[in-house]
Amino acid sequence: MIAQRLEVKTLPSKVLSIILFLMTVVLFSALIFHFGVALKASHVLAKGGELTFQENYFKNHKITSLTGEWAFFERQLVEPHDIQNLLSDATLIQGSGGWSLNNSTRDSVLGYGTYHLKVHLSDSDLNLALQIPKVETAYKLFLDEKLVASAGVVATSMEKGVPEFKPTIVIIPKHTESFSLTIQVSNFHSAWGGLWSPIVLGNTDSIYSVQRDLVALSMFIIGALVVTTAFYLIQYYFRPDEKIPLAFVCLCLIFLLREFTAEHMYFVLQYFSIGYSATLKLNYLTFYLGVLNVLYFMHLCFPRVFNINISRFFYVIGISFSLFILFSPVELIGYSLMSYQLFSFIVMLYILINMLVANVTKQPTAKMMTFSAVVLSLFAINDILYANNILDSGPFFNMGIVGFIICQSYVINQRFNSVISNNEALSMQIQQSNSELQLLGAELENKVELRTKQLEKANFELDKLARSDKLTGLLNRHGLHPYLQRAFDNSKQDFEPFCIVLYDFDNFKYINDSYGHDLGDTVLINGAKILKGTIRKQDKLARWGGEEFLVYLPSTDLVGAMAIAEKLRLAIENMQINQGDVNIPVTITGGVAELEPEDTFEALFKRADNALYKGKSLGRNCIQN
Repeated sequence: MIAQRLEVKTLPSKVLSIILFLMTVVLFSALIFHFGVALKASHVLAKGGELTFQENYFKNHKITSLTGEWAFFERQLVEPHDIQNLLSDATLIQGSGGWSLNNSTRDSVLGYGTYHLKVHLSDSDLNLALQIPKVETAYKLFLDEKLVASAGVVATSMEKGVPEFKPTIVIIPKHTESFSLTIQVSNFHSAWGGLWSPIVLGNTDSIYSVQRDLVALSMFIIGALVVTTAFYLIQYYFRPDEKIPLAFVCLCLIFLLREFTAEHMYFVLQYFSIGYSATLKLNYLTFYLGVLNVLYFMHLCFPRVFNINISRFFYVIGISFSLFILFSPVELIGYSLMSYQLFSFIVMLYILINMLVANVTKQPTAKMMTFSAVVLSLFAINDILYANNILDSGPFFNMGIVGFIICQSYVINQRFNSVISNNEALSMQIQQSNSELQLLGAELENKVELRTKQLEKANFELDKLARSDKLTGLLNRHGLHPYLQRAFDNSKQDFEPFCIVLYDFDNFKYINDSYGHDLGDTVLINGAKILKGTIRKQDKLARWGGEEFLVYLPSTDLVGAMAIAEKLRLAIENMQINQGDVNIPVTITGGVAELEPEDTFEALFKRADNALYKGKSLGRNCIQN
């Protein structure tokens, strides 16, 4: 009955969440269309280092990529005014996708060269601009013979070269019928050399509009990540034992940092004086750690599905790659990218297989979590293929981040509804059984109070037994230990002398053998009473074992300890122990030792024991030190 009532109450919430989710999907699809189609540049292929645009081309195409064959001077930094004289020596190279300077694996991307393209415009009355992407890893851009943009220091050696990422926009002067682009590029700090992304030419307003839209999208994503991070931090604050919110917070922070490594967001990093090396490492680390964090988050959500040993294997590999990025020179880290992209494919496949198992086994929220994993994986795969020039779709991973957050928000709503339903069910059950609990509570309180008193009494008796000698009622070794430990601690801070006296009843074996063990026990019991009654209030007496007794004399030097020990010896000597008409003589021999600097208890006890045996050898019934 309770379950039916709760189902009716939560039904509107479920319907509303589905409607809002579908509306979000529609909006999300519109964003993908806008940034994937509407803002995508058209392509015009250059031939033989020249590119000619037909009349009215830019009325139909707002922006276009300058791809195709560019003239290229390998390992030459050619000045614009020398291009025409050397053009016959140039080779042709693609205006995107980087360069390969020779057959050596690593050196094929390290070096320098000059790109050149002649552009002819049919319309001269145009407001055009060039969008210059990041260039690996330093460049100087000449429009005709005028230097209009640069990044880093272009050089012929690593020692002189300075890398820098600096995307920019260059305005083409109006009434220009044709212009030449000459780009001197050097790379000694990256595994990817030359022009990787094509230069974009288009209407000035369109170029700036695309940049504004991209920045706006990034700010939207950053805002969504910040809000999501704050929400999950609140969840973690109220439930610190739950790891899932914290894992998702870390994932959002990684995505947040990665968003700033996008080309159109470099200005933020430059504002905080974050240089080339830090930017490049941040870009790689956020990718490498992001893959691991997604795996860890999914693992936490479905611990029964993900194999802990397989996951740990992936964690070790991913962390090893991340440490390589963190501590290796920037010119080397790019060589790990292809391997890690393959590793990412394997991890994503592993996640999707496990999510399929979670759906088959009907794990809670498995369907939506699977959908979010598919969304993120598809966009990540798209970006990997795009980065390797396999697809021409464009980078969309930031869209995947938004999709992932949307799906997780739906999952949170479902869990929230489930928690509310469970709480309301529990509340109703508590109300129904409240009267019974009150009665049981009163009875339980009485039982607890009684049991507490019994336990306190039992603990007191156990503690007393643990610290006391059963025969004499004195302290045992365990009972005397705290006093000795405190004395040694005090002596280390402010050296305060104290002594110990080790006593042994003389000829005790003879008494046991001649008069019986009962009489021996009587000797120990009466002797303990006399010793305890004779020592000072601050002194502590313990039965050390058998017929041995130890006396702890605080704040007492050796002279005082000898006097007290002698007094105790005389008290035992005067003790009356009779069996029938026979008076049995009882004496003790004692060894005294005073604490010395840097003493341990073992050393102190050893001196007292030696003094005791010295007294035994001298005839017993005496005190020695």
